[in-house]
Amino acid sequence: MLDQNLNILIKTLPGLEKVLARELRQLGGREIKEIRRAVVCKGDLGFVYKCNLWLRSALRVLVELERFQLRDENHLYKMIRNIEWEKYFDVSKTIAIDATVFSDRFRNSLFVAQKSKDAIVDRFRDLEDKRPSVDLKSPDIRINVHIQKHHCTVSLDSSGESLHKRGYRVEVDKAPLSEVLAAGILGLIDYQGKGPLIDPMCGSGTFLTEAALYASNVPVNVFRKKFSFQNWKEHDSELFQTIFDAALAKENQVLPPLLGFDIDPRILAKARRNIKNALMEEVIKVQKRNFLEWPEDAEIPAGATLIMNPPYDLKIEADIPELYEGIGNTLKQHFSGCTAWVFTASAEGLKYIGLKATKKIALKNAKLDSWLVRYDLYEGSKKNRD
Repeated sequence: MLDQNLNILIKTLPGLEKVLARELRQLGGREIKEIRRAVVCKGDLGFVYKCNLWLRSALRVLVELERFQLRDENHLYKMIRNIEWEKYFDVSKTIAIDATVFSDRFRNSLFVAQKSKDAIVDRFRDLEDKRPSVDLKSPDIRINVHIQKHHCTVSLDSSGESLHKRGYRVEVDKAPLSEVLAAGILGLIDYQGKGPLIDPMCGSGTFLTEAALYASNVPVNVFRKKFSFQNWKEHDSELFQTIFDAALAKENQVLPPLLGFDIDPRILAKARRNIKNALMEEVIKVQKRNFLEWPEDAEIPAGATLIMNPPYDLKIEADIPELYEGIGNTLKQHFSGCTAWVFTASAEGLKYIGLKATKKIALKNAKLDSWLVRYDLYEGSKKNRD
């Protein structure tokens, strides 16, 4: 584990691979390569710590232990059992196995997880006459077994819980946007943390909070209570503390305007609590406002970027045309000179915005096909109204 050339795989959401690769280059990763829903690279133990603290578009950071070709289930058991698990964690630690399978030989991921667990438990029992317990909800040690055709990769998950669980968001609205997806979208729009950012339908405030953490140069997972690597035998607590302290010392105190609005005061109350948990209540300003009834005298910072995730639920499908037409009209009438990005799963709604898109990026929101669409609202394009 103390090897300087650890093989590291970082999982992400589909469409965010380039954003993640850029983050890894900025952190100092080596031999970076994008693959489907992940990026692979090399680094040392300290780099693993940095990845868990800093990566905004990452879900999990996996450290490869073994890679081998598989013949059958007995061979799987044998190869997993041969790994020197006692080097990596103590028998008193609880474990969980995550298995992903893309193979004609192994079609059941639960079976693979069970077989792998049996191999690990049997090894400890033979060596120490004790066995680690399984905890599927909150294990000390999380192990990843990935089978692609007849190739198997076994890794330690250094993150534990998914990295989208930042620790600041305790209140959400009906359809919360994942923190990783929000951060990835900010990466896709090339938000640099410099100019004004407005979310006119801010919900529980995820876009704004992720933007504030980026602009302030604060490690996005600074609020996490624990990482799985802290339970590894070779965890270097002094090194981690040094990296943690150095990260906090880089905080930027000069931030651009970050403004949020929503029509629902109950949702705004949730946003304020999340923003306070992230220690950003002095930075992010949110207030009640209906975007479709934008006041004439509302002050808009020059050259602002708008980012919004309007409703698209099928339950309100009858209101979709009216809602999205209203979004387009408000953008045209009040936000000339700005750039607007709309993220939605409603292909129907996009037809009603009535603006020419200058960029359209296909993404996923959970299992829904979604699109991130850019509209450039040029100066002088404001329409006359009766």
